[in-house]
Parts: sequence; C-alpha cells; structure tokens
Amino acid sequence: MQVKGNATALSGTTQFTEAGAVWVFNTGSAGTVTVRNVGDTADVGTIYVGGGAGIVVHLHPGEGIRGAGTMYGTHIVAAGY
Repeated sequence: MQVKGNATALSGTTQFTEAGAVWVFNTGSAGTVTVRNVGDTADVGTIYVGGGAGIVVHLHPGEGIRGAGTMYGTHIVAAGY
C-alpha cells in the first residue's frame, strides 16, 4: 500500500471522490462508513468498521465516502488487490 495523502475525517461532507482506494480506520467504537454515488445524491451502500479496526475501500470513479466523527480515511494506491 502506498500512502497518497493525510488522514482525513469522514464526518460532514463526502470525501475521496477522486480516489480509487482509501484506507479507512475507526478510532472509536464500531460504526459504519457510507459509500455515496457519483452525483453525491444517494447512498450506494454501507460498510461496518469495528472499533480500532481498518479496511481498504475501493471506489468507482466519482464515488465518495462519509462516516462518523471517529472514522478517518487516507488516499492510497492499493497494490495486489
């Protein structure tokens, strides 16, 4: 995995709409991350992230993600996926 940016809070507006892959991690208790469509007008789905855990989320061009205040993401280049 190659890091392409800084950790960014996922609360508030949709983030990472230009990223192909994002390392998402949770600094609090278990929660969900919401994947948003290209126009940011609807949810595509949700992903459960355990407390203190992290996952790689691959996005289609233009999609983005949102999450609770304990959720953060870092733009990455994901090798081997």
